[in-house]
Amino acid sequence: MGKIFILQPDEKSSPSHPLLPPGSALYALHDMKSSLTKTAIRAFLNSPHPIETLSDPTAYGSEGTILRDHDSSNYLKAVNEVIRQHTRLVVRKARKQRNQMWPLLTSRSPHAWSHTCNIEGRPEATKKVLTGV
Repeated sequence: MGKIFILQPDEKSSPSHPLLPPGSALYALHDMKSSLTKTAIRAFLNSPHPIETLSDPTAYGSEGTILRDHDSSNYLKAVNEVIRQHTRLVVRKARKQRNQMWPLLTSRSPHAWSHTCNIEGRPEATKKVLTGV
């Protein structure tokens, strides 16, 4: 309650809305009490005006804009595309961070300590484990 979500599909499924940038996206309007938000919603819903759409004979039927814009399978396609975009963005960001960390993990630190492996330098308990005595 109190939020409006606008789901815009990609251009292959439906032409983009004239007041939104092109490409699939999910927009959320939170502040419904603001007069500016109310004006923006009114402008969005009236562009194009519903009477224009309903008066167009090609808006009806299996290839019409009414069915295209309100068919549940088209909503599912649009939501899946938005999720796919978000997933790609998250994966790219994770790869970029991992690629930035890899040189740090593989480079020899100037503060790395060197260790010589000889039994005499090890503690007595380790000698007993190694020799069995």
